[in-house]
Parts: sequence; C-alpha cells; structure tokens
Amino acid sequence: MQFITNAGDQAVIIPIEAGVFLVFLLCRCWRMAMAWAVMIGAGSGLVLLLKLYLEACGPGRHRVLYSPSGHTMAATMVYGGLLSLTRVRRSVLMGGALAIAVVEGWTRVALGYHTVTETVVGGTVGLVMVMGFRIWTEDFQKKFSPVVSVLALLLLVAIFVRGWHPDVEGHIQSISRLYFSKWECKSPSLSK
Repeated sequence: MQFITNAGDQAVIIPIEAGVFLVFLLCRCWRMAMAWAVMIGAGSGLVLLLKLYLEACGPGRHRVLYSPSGHTMAATMVYGGLLSLTRVRRSVLMGGALAIAVVEGWTRVALGYHTVTETVVGGTVGLVMVMGFRIWTEDFQKKFSPVVSVLALLLLVAIFVRGWHPDVEGHIQSISRLYFSKWECKSPSLSK
C-alpha cells in the first residue's frame, strides 16, 4: 500500500512533471507544454492555497477538512494527464482518472494521512485539471506521439529506486501557521 501511495509523492511527481514538460519543449509542442504547465501550476497552486488556509490553526477536533490531499490531486492530475496523451475517449479518460483518484485516496485514508473528505477534495481538483488539459489540447494531441508515457514510467522507476522524499507537507504546515494563523485563528475565550 505504501508503494501505491508513494506514486503521488512529490519525489515522484515533480520529476515526471518536469520530464513531460521537457519532452513537450523538445518536440516543439508549445501548446502542449503551455497546457501542461498551466495544469500543473493551477492544480498544485489551488491545493497549496487550500492547505495554507486550512492548516493555519492546526487540526481541530471537529474539522472534517484540514488538509486536502496533495498526493491524491497530484496522482490524479499527472497520471490522468498522461492517460489523456493516449487519446482515449473522454469517458474512458475520466473513468481512468477517477479510478486513479479513488485508489490513491483510499491509500491515503487507509494509512491514516487524510480523511475521506480531504481525498475527495484532492481528487476533484485533479479531475478538473485533467479535463481542462484534455479540452485545451485535444486538437493538438493528434500531432503528438505518446512517448511521454514511456518517459514517465522510466522516471517513476528511477525515483522509486532513489528513495528521495521531501517533507513538503511539513514546510506547508510551518509556513501556514507562521503567516496565516494570526489572521485566521481565534484565541480561546478567556471569559467563563
């Protein structure tokens, strides 16, 4: 199960994102490169902003949504984006991306990292990004071969062998609590 959940880890995702972007540039597929960069930036940026805002006050006892699942969003977005390059029908693409979101989300919940709600939020952001990428690039994908899928698998294997795991979540929590808690967190009432 840890192997599956690591497929959404930044140590795996960032090299794949960069590698795919580089392949688009080398192939002079400018629209594909721009769409890929926008998808990655928008999805990652949205989840980052949600995390910064929601994690400012720390985990609460009654909170259902504390930290949207970045692993679920990233795995759904990146692997769904790669699936889009195979030019499958939209229904197959969205079914495949949804399956990725469910499996990655399930591992995050089963390992105790996130709640179901947090993985649903992450998966939903990932699905929206995949659909946006597909819509923006559909006409241009006919000119592009699915060599990116091969590159991504090679990068995935290389990263799993290497074993580097950045503490992205820890940095997000620290920044959130340092800069956002003074505006968003209410002090406990001193009156009885």
